[in-house]
Amino acid sequence: MKLEKQEIQFINTYLQNSEIEFTDVRMEMVDHVASEVENKMKSEDLDFYHAFKNYMMLYKKEHQKANIEFKKVTDKRILKEIISFYQTPATILLLITMFSFLKIVGFNYDLNYFLKFGPAIILIGLTIYYFSIRFYLGRKERYSGIERLSIILNLFIQMHQFLLYSLTEFETNSNLNILLLSFDCTLVYLIIALINKYNLKYTTLYKKI
Repeated sequence: MKLEKQEIQFINTYLQNSEIEFTDVRMEMVDHVASEVENKMKSEDLDFYHAFKNYMMLYKKEHQKANIEFKKVTDKRILKEIISFYQTPATILLLITMFSFLKIVGFNYDLNYFLKFGPAIILIGLTIYYFSIRFYLGRKERYSGIERLSIILNLFIQMHQFLLYSLTEFETNSNLNILLLSFDCTLVYLIIALINKYNLKYTTLYKKI
C-alpha cells in the first residue's frame, strides 16, 4: 500500500517540526517512516492517520536519537569522502596544476599578499556562494554533510592562518604556503561539488513530495 503525496508531505512536515532540521537527515527518515507506516497500514488494516500515530508513539524517541547518530555517521562519511577525493588521479592532477600555476605566477608577481589573505578570501567566497544557492532555491535548507565539511575546511583554514601569522619561518616558506593554498582550493572544489550534488538530489526528492 503506497502512501499518497500529501501523506508523505505530512511526515516531512512532522519531522521538520520535531527539530529534524537537516534536509538530508530528514529525507532519509521520511523514506524510512513512510515504509514502516505502509507496512503498519497493511498488516494492521489501519488508515494512514492511525498507523502514523501508533508508529510515532512507539518510535519518536528513537528517531530523535537517530538524528544525533546520523550526524556522527555523517562525520565518518565526510572523512571518507575527503580521503577518497584526494586519492583520485584527477584531484592529484588538479593539486599539482594549481601549485604549478601559482609558482609560475610567483616568478613574475609578488604573491605575498595573496598567500597571506587567500585563505580568508576563499572562506568568504565559499560562504557567499553557499548562501547565494540557498537564496536562489528559495528555501532555507540545511545539509548536515555540507555543514560538517565546511567545519573541517574552516578548521584547516584557521590552522593555516594561525601558522602563517605566528611562525616567521612558515610565512617565508612560499612553497609550503602555495601548497596549503592549493589544498584549500581543492577542498573548496569538493564542497561546491557536494553542494551541487545535494541540491540536485534533494530538490528531486522534494518534487516527489
